[in-house]
Amino acid sequence: LDPYRIDGMDNYSNVLYVKEEFADLSHLAHHLVMTDKYRPETCCIVGNYYSLKSQHAKAVVYFKRALRLNPRYLSAWTLV
Repeated sequence: LDPYRIDGMDNYSNVLYVKEEFADLSHLAHHLVMTDKYRPETCCIVGNYYSLKSQHAKAVVYFKRALRLNPRYLSAWTLV
């Protein structure tokens, strides 16, 4: 598995969110921020992390950031 792969990780973060896997979602978010914090997928993953921690205002900031990076990014539209 490519440690720098970001494609599809937003879907994986949704699974972690639904399963309430705080530690795994935190690790994934941190790893992807260190890999490329300017990808919309990374922003959605960080948003999922904050949403899981019930910090919804911070989560919305990251979902909106993902949309600024890519206005056609459907995952962010569904999470905002």
